[in-house]
Amino acid sequence: MNVLLLCTACGHPLTEPLRRLPELPERPEFDGLPGPDGSRHAPPTVPRGTYAVDPEPSGAPFVPHPDPQWAGAAIPGLCMSDPDGDGCLMSAGPRGTLVTHPEDTAGRLSRDPESSEVGCCGAPGQEGPNQVCGSCGAVVATLFSDCYVPYEIHFLPDAVRVGPV
Repeated sequence: MNVLLLCTACGHPLTEPLRRLPELPERPEFDGLPGPDGSRHAPPTVPRGTYAVDPEPSGAPFVPHPDPQWAGAAIPGLCMSDPDGDGCLMSAGPRGTLVTHPEDTAGRLSRDPESSEVGCCGAPGQEGPNQVCGSCGAVVATLFSDCYVPYEIHFLPDAVRVGPV
């Protein structure tokens, strides 16, 4: 069944029609080479026209991992060292984000004017939510589109609701 992701603040559709995947697919490997369209972002995590729920924490804030030997990814594909101590940081962001293909939101979201982060090829998503509803300006999602992170949008679970097409 196809659905839309709608802004909880104003009801504006934030996506094209989507169908839910049973689980978040494994994130594809990225060789760093330009894609067929010339872009340098990683392959998308979910195919166009689909979404999945990410059960893991997503994005900011980042906190020190309790094991200083841990060297996992704070954001998929990115290990962040702890600037204030030994070891790496891990995500303590929201769980249950809705992951979509960025192109399924074309013309429906805008960059958050409060977000100042800049990556070399796109949005790294390290500072937290960076996308707002194109209608009312409510903060709704984090776009990950830089060359070293997965190509995906994570909608905040409290900022969107699933609605009929």
